[in-house]
Amino acid sequence: MIKKYENIIDKITKSLEKHADEEVLNNASYETGLLGFSLYYLYLSKYKQDLSYIPIAEDYFNKGLSSLNLKDFKRIHGTDSLDSHLAHIGRYLIFCTENNLLNISSEDYLIKLDSILFDLMKSKIGIKDFDLGTGALAAGYYFLSRLKNGSDVKNQISFLVHSIYDNALKDSVGNFYWKSPSLYDRVYLGISHGSSLMISFIISIYEEGIETELCEEIAGRAIGFLAKQYRESEYKGLFPNMIGDKIEPMQFSLCYGDIGVGYALFRAANVLKDKSIESLSTLILDDCLLRAKEDNLTLDAGIFYGASGLAIAFDKLAKISGNNRFAKRAKYWNEQILQYATHSNDYADFKSRLVEDNILWQISYGWGIIGIGMTLMYFDSEILPSFSSLTFIA
Repeated sequence: MIKKYENIIDKITKSLEKHADEEVLNNASYETGLLGFSLYYLYLSKYKQDLSYIPIAEDYFNKGLSSLNLKDFKRIHGTDSLDSHLAHIGRYLIFCTENNLLNISSEDYLIKLDSILFDLMKSKIGIKDFDLGTGALAAGYYFLSRLKNGSDVKNQISFLVHSIYDNALKDSVGNFYWKSPSLYDRVYLGISHGSSLMISFIISIYEEGIETELCEEIAGRAIGFLAKQYRESEYKGLFPNMIGDKIEPMQFSLCYGDIGVGYALFRAANVLKDKSIESLSTLILDDCLLRAKEDNLTLDAGIFYGASGLAIAFDKLAKISGNNRFAKRAKYWNEQILQYATHSNDYADFKSRLVEDNILWQISYGWGIIGIGMTLMYFDSEILPSFSSLTFIA
């Protein structure tokens, strides 16, 4: 069967081959490094029905593990951490096992990770950092993956839920919010660093039947705080990225923007059976369905900041809701990806919105052509799994 995106995938693959040895990519994270390369080649193997790519994927995985230096870890970017890299190894292994992408015996390794990440998680709780990149939710999402995979990590999850509750800041009426120490103690609202991330995570724990009363209280109070930040203006964008943002056109992406807020509230409304939350989530997501590339608020094609992330987010919303409007919008944003390939360069003509001269942003899973290629392959194949569980909407 002829693949719609085979030509662009071949261009991306050639670019990855050319730049695979860049030092900044020599790390264990799937967002920034070699495990992202490994995922790409695992997808490529199924996409092309060619087993010769499996050894390449295995090689990148092994190189990724070898690159990790626990005693001399160096952050790749500002919201990076050792916790995140270790969690990515674990989440990669679980994802690949669950989806039959790689035949690897990993349980002994994961048991060791359980212990290391629990200690790291407690250290981040000690400094009140609950970020997904730098803080306790790096380990939290790893433990959530373990829990869904049938492992006994309820004690770790319970400890985190109580810590989230105990360390919440309160507004004048008792609603909950959290600051981001790694981002200048700002109060974020979105799915990457802020209130929506916390709500989505807590709802996932509630679904697993752990600390349900406490989870319901945390989610309710966090939603109370988030809902008060809703604003209407002449510009596109219903929520600021962080408290204190001026009213102006807001970026529309998975990392920042209304779709992460709408997604978190949609899940909360469904799980908690709350009509008022449902009304707000519907209002937000109806607006998100109207957003388009022509708004010039989706600034590249990548997972975090661009069209690929939107396609994956709408696809997941379609799957959990059964609403075909989301499926159509997932298809729309996937089809927009190639419209961003307008730059004459070594990265299949794609270019990250980030202006810093760093090949990391052009190549990596999170920001660059690895994630773009995986998205195109996913939408062009009937057998590839969604990788939403390896994004902010896990």
